[in-house]
Amino acid sequence: YLGPAAAGLLTGAVVVETVFGLPGLGRYFVQGALNRDYPLVLGVVTIYAALIILFNLFADLIYGWLDPRMRDA
Repeated sequence: YLGPAAAGLLTGAVVVETVFGLPGLGRYFVQGALNRDYPLVLGVVTIYAALIILFNLFADLIYGWLDPRMRDA
Protein backbone atom coordinates (compact mmCIF):
# COMPACT_ATOMS: atom_id res chain seq x y z
CA TYR A 1 0.00 0.00 0.00
CA LEU A 2 2.99 2.27 0.46
CA GLY A 3 3.77 2.85 -3.23
CA PRO A 4 0.26 3.87 -4.34
CA ALA A 5 -0.17 5.97 -1.18
CA ALA A 6 2.99 7.91 -1.98
CA ALA A 7 1.75 8.40 -5.54
CA GLY A 8 -1.56 9.70 -4.21
CA LEU A 9 0.22 12.18 -1.96
CA LEU A 10 2.40 13.32 -4.84
CA THR A 11 -0.45 13.88 -7.27
CA GLY A 12 -2.67 15.37 -4.57
CA ALA A 13 -0.02 18.04 -4.03
CA VAL A 14 -1.01 19.55 -7.39
CA VAL A 15 -4.44 20.42 -6.04
CA VAL A 16 -3.12 21.71 -2.70
CA GLU A 17 -0.50 23.91 -4.37
CA THR A 18 -3.07 25.34 -6.75
CA VAL A 19 -5.74 26.02 -4.14
CA PHE A 20 -3.44 27.57 -1.55
CA GLY A 21 -1.06 29.27 -4.00
CA LEU A 22 2.03 27.44 -2.79
CA PRO A 23 5.09 27.30 -5.05
CA GLY A 24 5.84 23.93 -6.58
CA LEU A 25 5.53 21.72 -9.63
CA GLY A 26 1.76 21.55 -9.36
CA ARG A 27 1.48 25.27 -9.72
CA TYR A 28 3.72 25.20 -12.80
CA PHE A 29 1.64 22.39 -14.23
CA VAL A 30 -1.63 24.28 -13.88
CA GLN A 31 -0.17 27.53 -15.21
CA GLY A 32 1.37 25.66 -18.14
CA ALA A 33 -1.96 24.03 -18.95
CA LEU A 34 -3.80 27.35 -18.78
CA ASN A 35 -1.17 29.07 -20.95
CA ARG A 36 -1.00 26.11 -23.36
CA ASP A 37 2.68 25.61 -22.70
CA TYR A 38 2.73 21.99 -23.82
CA PRO A 39 6.47 21.29 -23.31
CA LEU A 40 6.16 22.41 -19.69
CA VAL A 41 3.10 20.24 -19.11
CA LEU A 42 4.81 17.26 -20.74
CA GLY A 43 7.91 17.78 -18.60
CA VAL A 44 5.94 17.94 -15.36
CA VAL A 45 3.91 14.86 -16.29
CA THR A 46 7.14 13.00 -17.10
CA ILE A 47 8.67 13.96 -13.76
CA TYR A 48 5.54 12.86 -11.87
CA ALA A 49 5.44 9.58 -13.80
CA ALA A 50 9.10 8.88 -13.04
CA LEU A 51 8.57 9.62 -9.35
CA ILE A 52 5.53 7.36 -9.18
CA ILE A 53 7.49 4.53 -10.82
CA LEU A 54 10.38 5.05 -8.40
CA PHE A 55 8.06 5.09 -5.37
CA ASN A 56 6.39 1.86 -6.50
CA LEU A 57 9.77 0.22 -7.18
CA PHE A 58 11.05 1.34 -3.79
CA ALA A 59 7.95 -0.05 -2.05
CA ASP A 60 8.32 -3.38 -3.87
CA LEU A 61 11.99 -3.65 -2.96
CA ILE A 62 11.31 -2.85 0.70
CA TYR A 63 8.46 -5.38 0.76
CA GLY A 64 10.73 -8.05 -0.72
CA TRP A 65 13.40 -7.25 1.84
CA LEU A 66 10.99 -7.35 4.80
CA ASP A 67 8.99 -10.44 3.79
CA PRO A 68 11.21 -13.50 3.23
CA ARG A 69 8.41 -15.36 1.43
CA MET A 70 8.60 -12.85 -1.44
CA ARG A 71 12.28 -13.51 -2.15
CA ASP A 72 11.60 -16.88 -3.80
CA ALA A 73 8.65 -15.71 -5.90
